[in-house]
Amino acid sequence: MGNAQNLRKAILKSDLIFLSEAHNTKTTTKNDYSKQNYINIVKIDTILKNNFSSIPKKLSLLNFEDGENFYSDLITNGGGCIQNAKMINEYSHDLFFVQKVGKEYRILVFFNGIDIKQYDIFKKQILTIKDVEQIKDEKVRFEKTLDWFIENGLTPDTDFVEYYKSKQIITNTISYSDKQYQKALIQFEKGEEGLLPIIKDKYSDLVRNYFLNKLETIAAKEEPDNDDYFNFYQIVNHATNYFGENGYDSIEYFLNNKLSSDTISKYDKAKIMNHLITTVREWK
Repeated sequence: MGNAQNLRKAILKSDLIFLSEAHNTKTTTKNDYSKQNYINIVKIDTILKNNFSSIPKKLSLLNFEDGENFYSDLITNGGGCIQNAKMINEYSHDLFFVQKVGKEYRILVFFNGIDIKQYDIFKKQILTIKDVEQIKDEKVRFEKTLDWFIENGLTPDTDFVEYYKSKQIITNTISYSDKQYQKALIQFEKGEEGLLPIIKDKYSDLVRNYFLNKLETIAAKEEPDNDDYFNFYQIVNHATNYFGENGYDSIEYFLNNKLSSDTISKYDKAKIMNHLITTVREWK
């Protein structure tokens, strides 16, 4: 699951999201084997989401220790566009995602030292998701969230699907509008390959050509390196869905795996790549 997906969940679970430059930390002893860390907020600079009727003047936030802060770890290490920056910038603020549990305020996500570019990315996502969250009509909220998934190169997650199944808004599969299909194709062709499950049946020829172009580009290189062979291997698997139901027994599956082998000469790897390109071109 990409980190935009986890960012969405963190935004939805948060009661309060804000920027702060002025805060300090405090550590207390919880028991004879652990401590608790708190961040005391001196001043809130900008509020991006607030579900509270009032915010305590002395706001103290429980900050989980390393490994406990589930969403921060997934968002910053999930391999996407948002990273936890720790450099000094002309614009540098800390971004807090806070959830209230009982009488305690807990940090779900904490980003240290984000710059103005990162802030703009966060702000757009937070405000968009917050607006969608406030839509009362569940069918409209469902459609707007689908739009958000596609915009971010994602397919809906299991929690989302199961919820709207329980509301009888969808049955076994999601029905996308023509506009959503077209948007998903545009995003896919820009490199958002996570949208493949949505478009592969409706735009099978365009999807095949997209993968063929990538394969032919790699095969045309005079000196492909290990990364090229690995990328070729992955593209072939995506283009053929791992060679179908019984693909593991096919010669093509065997040859594709051999591309990463040091025992195969570059000449033979070139022959394998040309064979696999033909396989993808003829794949149904």
